Amino acid sequence: MKKFVGGLVLSLICLAQGGGERAVRGAEGDKPAKPPEKGVMQQKLESCQKLLEALAVNDLPKASDKAQDLIILSQKAEWKVIPTPRYKELSNEFRAAAENVVEQAKNKNSDGAALAYLDISMLCFKCHKHVREVRMTRK
Repeated sequence: MKKFVGGLVLSLICLAQGGGERAVRGAEGDKPAKPPEKGVMQQKLESCQKLLEALAVNDLPKASDKAQDLIILSQKAEWKVIPTPRYKELSNEFRAAAENVVEQAKNKNSDGAALAYLDISMLCFKCHKHVREVRMTRK
């Protein structure tokens, strides 16, 4: 199980690092673009990436801090993108998964923290899909 979780975390790090450089490049690909002001979702992405990095190197105190950052971000007004019951439910599940990372990290359970991180990632996908679907039906 540890090998599976470790391999999965390592794979996710590679994916996260591969996309980051393209985000700060300009249209030509060689000149850095001026970074836009960070919205709450960009902050969430950065915190998730830092959480993943912390888990990959087994820095559980840092993982706990980054999960706590996610909880705080999820409570901001800018987080509330659409007023649907499903969105509220997904946000609550996201916070619970982040709280689980904090708890697992405090208990020095790196596998449990990694699995809770995977829950966070899946909830991001589910929520973004939900938002897209709601916005498409409102057009």
